[in-house]
Amino acid sequence: MEVKIVKKALLVLLLFVPFVSAQSINITPYFDGYATVEIEVPVDDYATQVTASLVGDHYEDIFVIDENGNPLEYSINGNKIIINTQDAQIVKIVYTTSDLIRQEGLVWTLSLNSEYPVSVILPEGASLVDVSDVPLEVEGNKITLPAGEIEMSFTTQEVGTGVEDVTTRKEGTSTRTIFALGTILLVLVVGFILWKR
Repeated sequence: MEVKIVKKALLVLLLFVPFVSAQSINITPYFDGYATVEIEVPVDDYATQVTASLVGDHYEDIFVIDENGNPLEYSINGNKIIINTQDAQIVKIVYTTSDLIRQEGLVWTLSLNSEYPVSVILPEGASLVDVSDVPLEVEGNKITLPAGEIEMSFTTQEVGTGVEDVTTRKEGTSTRTIFALGTILLVLVVGFILWKR
């Protein structure tokens, strides 16, 4: 009887362990080809170090802090970051990278491979064009995608507006040119008639 209770308790514990140790990843892409990556990693009790995987290959402006905003010591080996946790319960890693985004015409595409779900926070004025998988959650401009190969394409309404403005300007210029040519033609015709008299 006791063995069954212990097995059930162990099974329940194993079911909850992945959620306790799971990372949360937020990525905010921008229209300059860079993205800000925020990774939060819970720290197990009595752990002195935490190792996390970084997305991208080049990392700039790296900040590693605890839940209170205190800086933590870290070292990077390849795409792994090793952090001395001190008394932290949550470790937050923030950096920028230009490896995740590519542009084709007016469309920007964010692509990466992640072992954890990723939340993408689209920049102001962005419109979603395509996404690789059904989102787990959509909350305003924050879209959470499941782990694995992630790809999301978006564009900006500002670019569309700019194109319309250019078209309008071209149309306005064409109208003015036609009006000017018509006026010159009218003056020539009137001049020719008066000259004939």
